[in-house]
Amino acid sequence: MTSTNPSASPPPSPPQHHQQQHHRLKVHTHHCRFCNHLLLATTRTIAALPRRKDPAQDSALILPLPHADADADADDDDEPDASPEATSTEGQGERKKEKEKQKQKHYTILLSTTLPDRKATLIRREDGFEKRRFLRCGRCRVVVGYFLDAVHFPVAKDGRGEDELEGEESDQEPRVVYLLPGALIETETMGDEEKMRVMDREWSGWIPQ
Repeated sequence: MTSTNPSASPPPSPPQHHQQQHHRLKVHTHHCRFCNHLLLATTRTIAALPRRKDPAQDSALILPLPHADADADADDDDEPDASPEATSTEGQGERKKEKEKQKQKHYTILLSTTLPDRKATLIRREDGFEKRRFLRCGRCRVVVGYFLDAVHFPVAKDGRGEDELEGEESDQEPRVVYLLPGALIETETMGDEEKMRVMDREWSGWIPQ
């Protein structure tokens, strides 16, 4: 008959799995405010996003989109460096990379239920004009956001736009989408009349009385 040691503790859970659960970002899904059609999934909190400032008077929320350049840079960072300088600090570099890998990067997906306009629309502003390509709900066709035309972001000598946060290059996908306030509603907020009334106040003032 085998005896068991009552003081023996159970084996600890794998630390790697625990860290992955700790750093996993929550995915928020958003619907059209007017017809409840599912349009967007993102790990970012929409209400906490920065907004466009004057002379842009719509206070649109600036939502970054994933782009191929960032993925390529991440792949380059993972490649080992065979130079003598790199091998001397190999231990520190590996620890830093391992820590960065444990942090999940934010991600945003515009679902196929969104409908971007093929042509840009010219918008008059106090300081001139702006070309916007509207993003519509695929069901009710209401405008929920827009992309800025590449003409607003001149290409520098190195081939990159002067404003990488807000701009989009002519030969690439948009880097950000501008969401109109109150146009989207989070899945968890649907049915909460008080929160929906607060959201509606943002755009109801635009309607002429």
